[in-house]
Amino acid sequence: MTSSIAALPKSFKYVDVVCLPESESIFKMNPRVRDVFVIPRHLKGFQKYSSYYKIFKKLISNHYDFLAQFSVDWRGALLARFLHIDLSVAREASRRGPLWHQSFNLIAPLKDNRPIAEQDVDLLRAANLYQKKEAPSYQLSAPHKNQLKVKKWLQAEQVSKNTLIVIHASSRWKFKEIPISTWANIIDALKSKKMHVVLSGSKVDLITNQAISDLCQSKPMLTNDFSIEDTAALYEMSDLVVTIDSMSTHLASAMKTPVVSIFGPTNDLNWRPWKVKYQVIALSKADDPTFACRPCGMDGCEGTKISQCLVQMSPQMILKSIHSTLKTKT
Repeated sequence: MTSSIAALPKSFKYVDVVCLPESESIFKMNPRVRDVFVIPRHLKGFQKYSSYYKIFKKLISNHYDFLAQFSVDWRGALLARFLHIDLSVAREASRRGPLWHQSFNLIAPLKDNRPIAEQDVDLLRAANLYQKKEAPSYQLSAPHKNQLKVKKWLQAEQVSKNTLIVIHASSRWKFKEIPISTWANIIDALKSKKMHVVLSGSKVDLITNQAISDLCQSKPMLTNDFSIEDTAALYEMSDLVVTIDSMSTHLASAMKTPVVSIFGPTNDLNWRPWKVKYQVIALSKADDPTFACRPCGMDGCEGTKISQCLVQMSPQMILKSIHSTLKTKT
């Protein structure tokens, strides 16, 4: 969606965003975003309804010219109906019925097997607000205070001018992860080349990151109190981000840092990095007939929550992509 914000004509002086709590920090780092309104799904009872009332009251008073609904969330249809906006657009959604679709002036056709950035910008194309063939890059900027924090942290860790690689290994969906032993082998190989390695992630990810570190002969650095803004600053200062299929792929793209992204069941044609030097690693039928099913879009093989197309990925395959990406880094 940050690509779509960049694609908006400059005549749109103010851009406001309604999003889930998990995305708030991302949109606040976008230089074109004025206000971010967070859906209060974390609240209950009176507090929740009071928060909704305040959000809707503020949105109505802002008198918007254009509404783009990127998800199929039912709240988007309510906004389109109650805000009385002259021009509103949403994406075609098989999960929603006629009432939802009729809430918007325009419906952009759904086109699969294209980068999600292009699919998002299709909404602006449908509204005749953007006509270029290719969507623009993501635009985020890490706050200065977070840049200073990360710079001091790296200095304390005695990081020299040698190559700095950040690894994001964890996901809330375990079927997207590769084995921790694979990561340990990769980190030891990188450390043997005198490269600095950081294992990054949220507080929840620290458990997995510590388990990986425990298996390493040469210990990586661990982040344990980094916000999304801190992580963005860290990515910006790094030479390469190596990540599983996760938000980190897109955060690295936004910070213009080269990225190696590891995909399993998810379709990399949709979710690959965008407008940055990158390599996608994914097993396929060419590697073994067993992987002809990839990308299956399932949460693991046959309901196991374990993806064999990730479990069987070798450390050497990932290291090869890391080294070739570093060599061609621009």
